[in-house]
Amino acid sequence: MKETRPDWEIYERMVARLIADQSETGLCVTPNAKVMGKISHTTRPIDVVIEARHDTDNTRRLIVDAKHRRQKADVKDIEELLGLVNDVGATHGYLVTSSGYTKAAGRRTQMSASIRIMPVDRLENFDPSTWPKCKNPLCKQGRIFWDGYPEMSLKGFPVDKSSELKTMRFVHYVGKCDRCGTFHVWCITCNDTLLVQHDNEEDHGHQCRCRLPWFWLASVEEDEESCKSAELHAALGNGQIITVDRRGL
Repeated sequence: MKETRPDWEIYERMVARLIADQSETGLCVTPNAKVMGKISHTTRPIDVVIEARHDTDNTRRLIVDAKHRRQKADVKDIEELLGLVNDVGATHGYLVTSSGYTKAAGRRTQMSASIRIMPVDRLENFDPSTWPKCKNPLCKQGRIFWDGYPEMSLKGFPVDKSSELKTMRFVHYVGKCDRCGTFHVWCITCNDTLLVQHDNEEDHGHQCRCRLPWFWLASVEEDEESCKSAELHAALGNGQIITVDRRGL
């Protein structure tokens, strides 16, 4: 039976997909995010969060509120967005709407908020149910949202003295489930998809079927203001650990 999702959820995922495709590689995108409020001390659901990919740094956080509805966005919508920006420590908030916005809403935007219009006609050929299924056995109907593509390199031995040292490159996809947020890694070489959980203290890392000299693990880290984030790491054979994806907690 074909999976069905409400139009507003498909719209949110489409906004996240477009942002991820257009963002610089140093930023990661999380759809259907949940971030602890600094003021409210409660978990705040956010349609899309954009954060620094490689560092435990939440000072560059951007948030997006995607509204797929018939009526125009109004002043109340902007004020709610500004409140959310303040609560989760974001530097800027974007309200993406399918039906435009009132003049009053446009005047209410400040330095920390903007409004963008994204028509629903783009939904026609967009179907998140075609994304790979989440491998978390506790997750229902989750789909993997790929938002990063790290490349690992490996120096090969020359065949003879006259041959040059060959560099082999291995591309991976990294991302998280759009329902439960669990990290996933897809090795293009062996077509193996790994589930990498950040909340399992007994998890000592994962390798794909290639069995190359690196593995993947996740952890919970805190920044200087004690804001937590889940992070996906690539642990290389030389002892180097690279953070390849993140999401706020």
